[in-house]
Amino acid sequence: MNTPPHLPDGYAWAIGLDHAHTLLTDRAVPILATGEQKRDERIAAVLARYGPARGPLPRPARACARVVSTGDDPRLGRLAATALGRPHHHYPTLTQALADPGPAGGSVLLTADPDHLTLANLLPALDTWTRTGTRLGLLTGRDAPAAVFLLAKILAAPSVPDGASALIDGTTGRSRYLHRPGAPRITTAETISSPWRTLLVDAHGSAAHAHLGAAVLCGLPGDAERTTRTGHLVPGGCTPTRCKAAPSSGLTIHHPHDLHADVLGLYVCNAITLGPDEQYPTTVNLALDAVDGHPAAVFGLLRGDADTTTEDPHAAADLLHTGADLGTVTMDANRRAAERGLTGGAAILLGDPDHHPHPVHSDRPAPPAPRTSHPRPPSALSPERDRDVADWTQRTAEAALFEAALGDSLAHRSDPGLDQCLRSMAEARSSAQTLLRRAAPARGLDHEELERLAGLWAEHALALLTRTRSGAFGRQLTALRATHRTLRTIPAPPCPHCAMPLTAEHLTSVLGPCDRIAVTCPRCGPAHSHPAGKPPLTVHAPAAVHPGRPFVLTLDGPERGLLTVHLRPRSSRSGSYAHTTTDLAPGPLTIDLDVPTGLVPELDRLWLVHADRFHLALHQRRVPVLPAGCNPDSSTRTS
Repeated sequence: MNTPPHLPDGYAWAIGLDHAHTLLTDRAVPILATGEQKRDERIAAVLARYGPARGPLPRPARACARVVSTGDDPRLGRLAATALGRPHHHYPTLTQALADPGPAGGSVLLTADPDHLTLANLLPALDTWTRTGTRLGLLTGRDAPAAVFLLAKILAAPSVPDGASALIDGTTGRSRYLHRPGAPRITTAETISSPWRTLLVDAHGSAAHAHLGAAVLCGLPGDAERTTRTGHLVPGGCTPTRCKAAPSSGLTIHHPHDLHADVLGLYVCNAITLGPDEQYPTTVNLALDAVDGHPAAVFGLLRGDADTTTEDPHAAADLLHTGADLGTVTMDANRRAAERGLTGGAAILLGDPDHHPHPVHSDRPAPPAPRTSHPRPPSALSPERDRDVADWTQRTAEAALFEAALGDSLAHRSDPGLDQCLRSMAEARSSAQTLLRRAAPARGLDHEELERLAGLWAEHALALLTRTRSGAFGRQLTALRATHRTLRTIPAPPCPHCAMPLTAEHLTSVLGPCDRIAVTCPRCGPAHSHPAGKPPLTVHAPAAVHPGRPFVLTLDGPERGLLTVHLRPRSSRSGSYAHTTTDLAPGPLTIDLDVPTGLVPELDRLWLVHADRFHLALHQRRVPVLPAGCNPDSSTRTS
């Protein structure tokens, strides 16, 4: 058996949680040996950068802060409560803990295994404690040594004395200092390799990876990507020298455990995903890898529909540099999400909610909210107009608003392919509107020509999904609801992939477009978007994608229009690897997609977009790509 490496003064290796508690009462900060030489060496190196623990051990008692533990074993909660000088309350389940939330205000440090910290459990916890003004943090890790290591870092003094902060903007590939006027420019490579009191990452990604421009942040914890339940190697998965999210040799690979940041903020969709089967069920995990490395605290997004803006990380930095604690920062992130109509919380903290990373004050004003222009609303239709004229006029007016909202996105992200599609869509829609203006009610409409123009518009609306890779589906969804507001929420069935309760919104607009129904999963993202009064697309699809095997799905209705089907990676930078477009006709429809070999084992997306007479309906669901050699799952899921 390998001898554990030397620890700095004040720390001692422990054999189990009981021994850890004994060491703590002897004024030593316990560290559980992992049994992995490289991992133990990394723990010792990190603690050497932090230095000895702050203040006396155990800490003096504080009534306003408490530790809550759940599960079968209360020892980790008892250890944290003793070390931090806080009351300890243990409950067999989180549901029982939420039934007894304790006094209002203060903070709760919740200790539990990741298996119990699924989104379905965390959202009620956030809601319950937030309503009582209680700040929440989690003490957890991929195993007991990781959780105890996180506790040791919570007890330590800051490793970066000058309080420097930085932001990595993965959407632009640029990085910058925060709250340091006149600071020199800094590259992303320099930012990744430098020490920081706080490092914020604003990027596209998932629970496993974040894209940082010329680099990728990979949550690989060890020598190879493995399945969470069985520990089997994932063929084609991530390794220390190869990342499946960075197929290009020009991208550099970095890991959260190597980031020298006391506090790490991850503004990445689903970055804080702790349940082992919630996303792609392997060990690659950004948040859990980070707490097993240098950061003493990690906060970030725990769902995929948070819809944050570039202002959100700056707002967090503003609060931190006024001396706010981390619990207040995450509570403010959830407040901002609630203002955007999101319920249940959007962000959570792994770490101590009472921790104040920065004593520095700042008077940096909040940036102004972006303004978006839209065309004037269409004039009201006269009662004398024919019903068909009114319907077509309404649809073409909605198409004009949709095109305008898509055009607004070009101001932030230019895209020649999208621009050309928009021009063609506008030409077809404008021709239809001219035809409607010239139509006399007594003569009726030229339905054949209107259908032709609507079909032409649909072709270009669906073509932009293959002509551009810069988030075309996301742009369409955003544009479809750009002029709408939520009228009410309505019941919806659970997500077919992760079983999370779906959020269904009835959207309305004062500008004239028809009401819409938007259904979203907090983990998997958008599920449906369709005009109110019309049924959603009902899709029967396989539960997984198998490289080299056909992906066969069936569709019940609609009976006309144009339909496109895409299988694609989650990243908006990658194109679809299988897609087809077809004209619809009455009766059930079966679609065969030829799936290539050599796909990356990841959690991908199935997208369907239906265009009919200037109306769009979208459907999305998540499908895992199973590595070669896995037995095909013949079951299907309906959504």
